[in-house]
Amino acid sequence: MPSGTVIYRDSPDVIVDGERKIGIEITNFFHKSGTLPESEQVQSRRRKKVISEAQRLYQEQNGKKFEISFGFEKSNPILNQKILVAQLIHLATQIQNCETGQIEREHFKHIPEISFVYLNNQEYEDTKWRVVQVHHVPMLAMERLIDIIKDKEQRSQKYEKCDAFWLLVIVDFMNPAQDQEIQIDAFKKVECEAFERVIVYKTLFGHVLEAK
Repeated sequence: MPSGTVIYRDSPDVIVDGERKIGIEITNFFHKSGTLPESEQVQSRRRKKVISEAQRLYQEQNGKKFEISFGFEKSNPILNQKILVAQLIHLATQIQNCETGQIEREHFKHIPEISFVYLNNQEYEDTKWRVVQVHHVPMLAMERLIDIIKDKEQRSQKYEKCDAFWLLVIVDFMNPAQDQEIQIDAFKKVECEAFERVIVYKTLFGHVLEAK
């Protein structure tokens, strides 16, 4: 970071006022745009909503309060929530007398959105159906990074006047919609006119990639 007085703004997010006035725009590095229905941002909300609604309706109809954990297949995103809720209620009815343990695929092979089911048949008053997910950490999404830079370049026309602008792209490793391996070796620098420097930073690990 250059030396200077740090001033918090909106466009850009931060200004470092020193020998030069550096405007720093900060953004998060999501794998996909949150406007896409298949994006992790959208799907994570749908999974929780579907599971919660299925549990509520099942317990209203059956009264049993056991716990089910569901794993979801990312390659088959949830498109019709109403149908999936009905399928999960039917599945719960089928397996309600099974022993505690992982449920065989045969019981839910007709539900492409589901990859894993585990039943805990012990009943609790405050039982909760859960989403369990094993996340594969992909390599840095280069095309997505370029899209982010292009989008911010367009927005930079409205930034407060500065001597130069930097773009700081944050990868939150705790967020599966963002987590990715930061490729540093043999990285081909990006080209852009609006930003003097483009820096990708992965939280906790402290991985820093100077993309420009």
